[in-house]
Amino acid sequence: MPDSPETPALAPNRYRDTRCGALRPAAIGSKVHLSGWVAAKRDHGGLLFLDLRDPVGPDADLPAPGEPYLRGDHSARMVQLVSHPGHAAFEMLSRLRLESVINVTGTVVARPPETVNPKLATGEVEVEVASFEVLSTADVLPFPVERDSDVGEEARLTHRYLDMRRGPLVERLAKRARFCQLVRSHLASRGFLEIQTPVLTVSSPEGARDYLVPSRLYPGEFYALPQAPQQFKQLLMVGGVERYFQIAPCFRDEASRADRSPGEFYQIDLEMAFATQEDVFHEVELLFHRLISSLSTKKAPAPYPRLSYADAVARYGTDKPDLRFGLEIEDLTAALGGRTELPMFAEAPARGNVIRALLAPRAAERPRSWFDAYGDAAKGQGTIGSWLQVPADGNEIKGPLSRKLTAEEMRALVAATGASQGDAVLTCVGPGPSASVALGQTRAVLGHDLGLADPDILAFCWIVDFPMYERNSETGEWDFSHNPFSMPQGGLETLENADPGEILAYQYDVVCNGVELSSGAVRNHRPEVMEKAFAIAGYSRDRIERSFPALWNAFHYGPPPHAGIAPGVDRLLMLLSDQPNIREVIAFPLNQMARDLLMGAPAPVTPAQLAELHLSVVLPKKS
Repeated sequence: MPDSPETPALAPNRYRDTRCGALRPAAIGSKVHLSGWVAAKRDHGGLLFLDLRDPVGPDADLPAPGEPYLRGDHSARMVQLVSHPGHAAFEMLSRLRLESVINVTGTVVARPPETVNPKLATGEVEVEVASFEVLSTADVLPFPVERDSDVGEEARLTHRYLDMRRGPLVERLAKRARFCQLVRSHLASRGFLEIQTPVLTVSSPEGARDYLVPSRLYPGEFYALPQAPQQFKQLLMVGGVERYFQIAPCFRDEASRADRSPGEFYQIDLEMAFATQEDVFHEVELLFHRLISSLSTKKAPAPYPRLSYADAVARYGTDKPDLRFGLEIEDLTAALGGRTELPMFAEAPARGNVIRALLAPRAAERPRSWFDAYGDAAKGQGTIGSWLQVPADGNEIKGPLSRKLTAEEMRALVAATGASQGDAVLTCVGPGPSASVALGQTRAVLGHDLGLADPDILAFCWIVDFPMYERNSETGEWDFSHNPFSMPQGGLETLENADPGEILAYQYDVVCNGVELSSGAVRNHRPEVMEKAFAIAGYSRDRIERSFPALWNAFHYGPPPHAGIAPGVDRLLMLLSDQPNIREVIAFPLNQMARDLLMGAPAPVTPAQLAELHLSVVLPKKS
């Protein structure tokens, strides 16, 4: 595999002089010194066999040339031990619990031909035990450590160290280590400087809730853990650093999702001075190509296509489209709006609504509950969803719309979407973006159910031209819809003269297979533009100075134009490792409730600790 480090030679010490999984027929007759975990025991009519397992080493997930075993399998780090009755070691070994740790001295011998195990890397040899030492014993295990055993996530997180011994998790952590090494070597070769920014900083309004750290020395004052190094990396640009990066820890007090770890996560944070949006795209595509070609066999077509935010939502019902399959949403406003007697279609243009439709392949015979669920989803978006079913047997088209449209109108709807016998057509009427959302959700389900998404493809795309502002649904005021530090397209003139809802920003997301990997932007580096941009979102100049004092002041001393992005390490690894959950690529994740089951965090602290910090705890009243 390209760019993978070679396994370093094992330095002999009192515990071992070779790895268990390294023994081959060439070693027959030699004396070896091994250490590891007792993975299995078998008593075969007087002979005692034990499988001794190595830890996952630096060569995890990498097969040696010509080896018959599966990459990363337990067999790559296991050897069979044999002990004979009457030997001093026999009785003690037979009483050992699984997962105890032993140190063994013995002789490598050939297995009898009938016992050779071709599935095991060491399957042609075994080690006759001459002496051994128990280094530690194991209690009864809370769950089996066999690789393929089915273990619930709560148990795995509570005993994460045992979960690691099962193999796959540590192999993914080995891939994570190589991933980070590749990021560093590639970006360094591209002229980026790795610079660490503070973890204790000041709270700022960046979108999510901060984790606050009370100060002992300054009673009543708090540090905040950074949601991202956003301001620091921009300050580095002002300071004269041309290209910066770090694999940065970020902390956000937000809910868990399958693709989001609560509490903390890591991102490849980078920023470039005198750079445009195109420069960022170029560097990210080069970096991703290096990572994918080195760590995966998946194909990632490049250059990545670009979709405007408005186009992505209209065609796919989301700003995170999975482009591994088609099923695009059709705009039928011109074809049906005002051209039919059905009020919801006829009145759509006059009401400012659009008519959108989606082909649902092979869905005609799905149960009524499936269509009702779609209708409910559309209603939840404040839109009206309906459908037609085109029976596979050639009978009459059915569904709610069949009773309200003429035969000619139904044929036009079917033809516009390309539906054929056995398919269904879903329609949605409502405001532009909302009319596509429910259809986009159904599109994603259909892509999964019908196997339309090729698992061997990584379909990256750039989503560009995000709206700068959006209406707050509760207050009716304008809020930033994306990163508040972004440069508006058209600059100060647009901010002063355009409707805020029409202003676009130099903001972009990189998306892959329906997962958002990162957001980025060309930064707003001019104070007068920043002041006007924040004023539209309700920030006074005084509030800007109080919220972002360092950035505001620095931008008065010759800031260069700059742009950046921060792809998520965990999300990228989740895709490269074919894992459905982000916790499977993190060593010690919090659970879905943001709790650390292994360490027991969060946890109460003592009254003395609270007094030292000049704090008291006020618990919520029980309902």
